[in-house]
Amino acid sequence: MNPFENVPTPSTAEELIDLAFRRARRAGRGSLTSDLKRIEIIRSILCDRLLRIVRSYPRIERIPAFYRELLDVLVGEAALRKALYRVKWCADVVDKLAHEYRAKIRGAQKVNQRLQFLRSFYGRVSSLLGEIEGELDLLREASVKLRKLPSINPELFTIVVSGYTNVGKSSLVRVCSSAKPRVESYPFTTQEIIVGHGKHRGVPFQIIDTPGLLDRPLSERNRIELQAILALKHLPSVIVFLIDPSQPCGYPNVNHINLYSEIKHHFGDRPIHLAVSPKDLDDEGR
Repeated sequence: MNPFENVPTPSTAEELIDLAFRRARRAGRGSLTSDLKRIEIIRSILCDRLLRIVRSYPRIERIPAFYRELLDVLVGEAALRKALYRVKWCADVVDKLAHEYRAKIRGAQKVNQRLQFLRSFYGRVSSLLGEIEGELDLLREASVKLRKLPSINPELFTIVVSGYTNVGKSSLVRVCSSAKPRVESYPFTTQEIIVGHGKHRGVPFQIIDTPGLLDRPLSERNRIELQAILALKHLPSVIVFLIDPSQPCGYPNVNHINLYSEIKHHFGDRPIHLAVSPKDLDDEGR
């Protein structure tokens, strides 16, 4: 299952500041009690929201290798770790500042002193949130990408469909499973891994539609192609390599054969079947 499916989309730094300060205003102002309550409200809201982001992520070293490598391709493991560390750091410093300024306000002799300390606390908290604005933006983008990752059942027999772009992989997956990947007449329609489920003679299986690959070195593959490589590396019980000799994808057959040979070389420890894409494959062709 997708270990990131419950990761929330965090608020921006500006949204967090606005929420905390708006709630704090409800406590009133002028009295010692209201000033202390304002600080506690800001501390509570910001620390809770920031730590909730950090705790929503699973321990990266404990997630399955497929998802960990996919995380690295789509977001960057090091960048995600740094962002989470910085968000936790910010929560810890806000908590420390709240304790510090509560003590200062309690010790203030005049109302104006309390007001100055309160303003100083607001300013330092605002600066802190501004320092992690980039990290929060990264986590917002990451949450959208990671929640969309497919849920893979490691217990099921798994068919990974691979091959050049526009050879009929998505059409094949549509007619033999529950998945409904987008099918178009132009190349590179599939840009992410799509999982479908079905049964053969009463035995359940999952079949995976992968983005199209081109015949080129691994170092030259883009992020979309690398998703297909990771599926081939980690998921298959069997690989189906699909070709279409009519060449609608615009690449000669020799390129298909070269790609097939490369996949067989790297992933030959699993059964690999070379299949020819049938003509006019649609939902009625089951």
